[in-house]
This record gives sequence, structure tokens and C-alpha cells, in this order.
Amino acid sequence: MPLYIHAIASFIASFCFCFLFSVPKQNTVLSALCGSISWTVLIFFQNMGVNYIFATLAGALAVGLLADWFAVLQKTPVTCFIVIGTIPLVPGFKVYKTMLFFVTDRLEKGVSEGVQAAFIAVAISIGLIISTSATRLIRTIKKKAADKKTRK
Repeated sequence: MPLYIHAIASFIASFCFCFLFSVPKQNTVLSALCGSISWTVLIFFQNMGVNYIFATLAGALAVGLLADWFAVLQKTPVTCFIVIGTIPLVPGFKVYKTMLFFVTDRLEKGVSEGVQAAFIAVAISIGLIISTSATRLIRTIKKKAADKKTRK
């Protein structure tokens, strides 16, 4: 399936989740765009041959950077952008398959799927932590540089 189809479908899905999570109306389009870009980044890297977990990490990095930027643009908290942006990355089907394998007594497959789901969840967390830390570091450096200019 072409990449633009993934982008459009993930935008629509993320847009629908905006209503489910009661995202303020002025933030819905940018929140949906965050989700769309995160999924598109994941699919792009996966098509390039990158492991799914590292592709998820790249998608989470994109979400974190975009969410911080959109929060500054809209002068709103970053939370609605991060929550909606990470929705497409969440390994819900893998968790479902994990539980299905455990219930049907296929423990080896269940453990395998569960570990993969856990790694994906950790990749999302690490991507968000790295991106928010990087943006805070950049803001701190800019602020110190501006303070030095005003002192002179």
C-alpha cells in the first residue's frame, strides 16, 4: 500500500481518537497530524528494512518533537498532542495476540508476542523521553544565550 494511503488513514483514525479523548477543537487537526506523521514515519522506516521496534522508536521521536513544537505554536499543554500522536504506535494487536495465546495454552507464542509488545512500548517511551529531553536542552541553551546577549 502506498505511503500516502497510510498517512491519510492514520490521520483519519487519529482525528477520530481526538473526539474520544475530548481534545480541544483548536488542537484536533494538529493532534491528528501528529498521529499521522508518527505512523507514516514508522511505515517509512519499516519499508526501508529497519526493525519494527526501531521504526517505532523513530515514530515516537517524531511525535515528541512535533508535540513540543505544536504545543508552543498553540500555547497549550503538550499532552493532547503526545497522547493522540502515540495512538497509532501502540501495540494493541500484539497484546491481544499475547492474551489469546495464553488463553489457548500456547505459552511459547504468548511469551514471544508479549516480549515484542513490551519492547515496542519501551521504544515508544524512550523515543518520547529522548525527544522531550532534547527540546528542553535546546530551550535551555537558547535561554542562556539570550541571557548572555542581554547582559552585554
